[in-house]
Amino acid sequence: MTEFSTISTTNQPLYTINNPESVIEVFLDAEASVVREVKCLNYNRCKEYTYSVEEYLERYSHHRSTDRSNQDLTLTANGTGE
Repeated sequence: MTEFSTISTTNQPLYTINNPESVIEVFLDAEASVVREVKCLNYNRCKEYTYSVEEYLERYSHHRSTDRSNQDLTLTANGTGE
């Protein structure tokens, strides 16, 4: 995230996706079954999206780059991961 971001994050991201024009950090609140996705774009623009775990997995399950991350997310949300 950029130093100018106004979005506060209190924990470490579950994973980070580095794209050519953006950085996406994915945070999991396992207790609330919520995934928070923070997309930081060029020119210090950041946007935050919140999904239920099920919605996030359904929405991004077809993305090849997130296959392993989605498996990790499922394990963590179910309490069987690290």
